[in-house]
Amino acid sequence: MEIIFDENKNLLFHGEAAPVYNLQTSTLTDFKTVLNTAGEVMKTYKNDDTLIISPSAENGNLRLFASVLAIMGRRPDSMPLRAIVKVEDYRAALEKYRPYLSFTAAADYILRMIEMPRAEMYKDIQSLSYLGLKVKTDYLRNTLTLRYAGTGAGKRYLFTASTLENTVILASFLKMLALLGNKIDMDVSVIMKMLPDDHLIRINHNALLQKLYWCARSFLPEK
Repeated sequence: MEIIFDENKNLLFHGEAAPVYNLQTSTLTDFKTVLNTAGEVMKTYKNDDTLIISPSAENGNLRLFASVLAIMGRRPDSMPLRAIVKVEDYRAALEKYRPYLSFTAAADYILRMIEMPRAEMYKDIQSLSYLGLKVKTDYLRNTLTLRYAGTGAGKRYLFTASTLENTVILASFLKMLALLGNKIDMDVSVIMKMLPDDHLIRINHNALLQKLYWCARSFLPEK
């Protein structure tokens, strides 16, 4: 789903009418509520190409809701195709939304990874070096290390991922950090045990996204 910020006062898109959803941002009290609300919106407007979002306030809740809509509409055949978010200043709104775009990309990545065969998934993680992440493969220990160096001056963190769930969550989180840029004052490394295909995730998509959000939330501005 494409997210479009539109500062036109009328509830139209390119002069044409579309269904309008009046979003009460104050009711989005936690990530689970955002997921549930976005899911209901996707079901309600599944036959519409375009949906207009009229928010009660412009804040982090609105941006997170837009991000979750985009995640749920990640399939090319999903509907609606676009959500038009009404704002006061679309340039300012887009700038504040940029960190949420990184979260959206990381969430899409986590959902793609769990659908891949394990060998293909690890090759994909290795390819994250194009974003500036440092990748090291130890074939003797059968591990893959992924590192976000940031400014190099911040606190260092070292995580190990011996389950598939932790692997996809932490790899997606580091991808988000890389997309945010190298100015974040952190140095994060993840040592991943490379697992065979019979290691499966027995957890639903929403639970994975919830855990990714828990890692990412401090990088998503609320105001």
